[in-house]
Amino acid sequence: MRFSFPARSGSLAFLCLAAALAGCGGGSGGDDVGPPPGTQQYPGGIWEGTVGTGAAQRSVVGFIDGGVDGKGGEFYLARGAAGSAGYDGIYGLLRTNVAAVQATGVTYFSVQDGKFATGLTLRGTASSDPATGKTVSISGNYTSPAGTAAATSSPTTFKLGLSKLNDYPARSDLVAGTYRGAGVFGGQWVFTVTANGSLSGRVGGCSVQGTVAPRSQSSALYTVTMGLSGDEIACGDRAGTQQAGVAFLRFDASNKPAGIWVLTRNAIGADNTYVLNGLKDPGPDVITPFTGPAAGNWVGTLQLPAGVTGDTAVWGSVLPDGGMFFYTNSSFNHNALYGQLLPFDNSATPTRFLSDKDSVRLFDRQLGGTGGYIGGVQFDMAVESTAANQAASRLTGSYSYSTQPGGYPTQFTLQRDPLYALPATATPNINLIVGSYRMPGVGFGGHTVDVQVAVDGAITGATTNGCLIVGKLIHLAGNDANLYRVEAFGYLEDPAKPVTPGTTIGCELSTGPSQSGVASAMFSQGRVSGLRILTSGESKSGERAHSVFVGDKR
Repeated sequence: MRFSFPARSGSLAFLCLAAALAGCGGGSGGDDVGPPPGTQQYPGGIWEGTVGTGAAQRSVVGFIDGGVDGKGGEFYLARGAAGSAGYDGIYGLLRTNVAAVQATGVTYFSVQDGKFATGLTLRGTASSDPATGKTVSISGNYTSPAGTAAATSSPTTFKLGLSKLNDYPARSDLVAGTYRGAGVFGGQWVFTVTANGSLSGRVGGCSVQGTVAPRSQSSALYTVTMGLSGDEIACGDRAGTQQAGVAFLRFDASNKPAGIWVLTRNAIGADNTYVLNGLKDPGPDVITPFTGPAAGNWVGTLQLPAGVTGDTAVWGSVLPDGGMFFYTNSSFNHNALYGQLLPFDNSATPTRFLSDKDSVRLFDRQLGGTGGYIGGVQFDMAVESTAANQAASRLTGSYSYSTQPGGYPTQFTLQRDPLYALPATATPNINLIVGSYRMPGVGFGGHTVDVQVAVDGAITGATTNGCLIVGKLIHLAGNDANLYRVEAFGYLEDPAKPVTPGTTIGCELSTGPSQSGVASAMFSQGRVSGLRILTSGESKSGERAHSVFVGDKR
């Protein structure tokens, strides 16, 4: 069984997959490139280059494992496919004999038609830098992948150069972050890698859990494992399978990680292979965290400037690290105010908080007729407690911005929200809120939204206009305020609802940045009755997005 998904223009990356990976076999064909020189070559590392010539030339990137003796081992090359269809995969076992490079029984996956060819032969010559003796180039050819859309009448030439990415170290702190891609074949993907090497997210219609770890301190490569899970419709026979392979980062001009390549093939279960090429989501500026007495869930009122009309009821959350998100409600959308707060002073029990630089954003649903964001919001909040060193019982303050109607700050008064008060018998943990939740079309253009939370914190869901929802819910250790961190929250095109070419896309949210934020459970008679998710995100290009989900448990 093979899977294909609708194409989308403007993708950040490509995702290539299939579900029929053939085994290795014998093969023949291809001309020798030339007699090998007399110096033994060692091809291990990350490689970049080209395949083909003229109009048929395509880029290629991949890795070669040096093996136990350094003379070669497993390799995987990702070749740009014709028509910008994604990346074909070329992989197998490769060895060098002095300078001669050869691999037989090579497997080729063609993304254009989702077919595999086996038994290819790859031959070439490796050359070293005279000054360093390091192997720096490989040129040769591989035989035609017969029976696929990539088939040729003669062997295809290739030229590889040792990538500069080999000069970067592989460290857990470097690879930590959220990465996102979109694919012509195989759907879209998003996953988060933590500083301890845990990987979680979604690839196509499957949830993934796995690990990412440096292969060695002297290598730019990371070892990757991915376990796939999901229902029989979205994930199909890939559910329960395991992937294994490598990853390597891409870096920007300031040598900061900007993207990732992940190349894997099946280790357990149904045959499958992935080429993931994605960009790293921009992370927040480094902000000094605090354990604030304002952490929790709040409800209150706004006092609008004289002559200004609008919503006056407000709800929201403040995280222990100072992240905050407040919103007003209406029958068709929400206004939202979110960002980062810092203590006004360095006292152990701060009672006043200000907005951090330009981090606070206001979304006005009536701005420009369709809604828009306002930056440069100044936020000033005071904390009131009934006793010293206790959690806040009331928040008061104001926010303002240069174009504010009425010309005066908007005042607010907030109290603890009883709907989100943790019952005395409840302990906050992910198991407490595992389940399904539904929200009517408020904030989603009139479309119903269903969200599910799994026991591992995976957030999945769908909207009635063709969006899949993905994300990760994380319990905040040591926090008993009914607050959960949300990471890698975003929207994907639903492959089960293909879009007719030339028509408007079904999921207009799928092109937005990855979001993060906070979730809280709603309680009724001591039991969880609903779930609220408040998230926001901003891309490197300045594109902004936010989500307000308030759903009842089903």
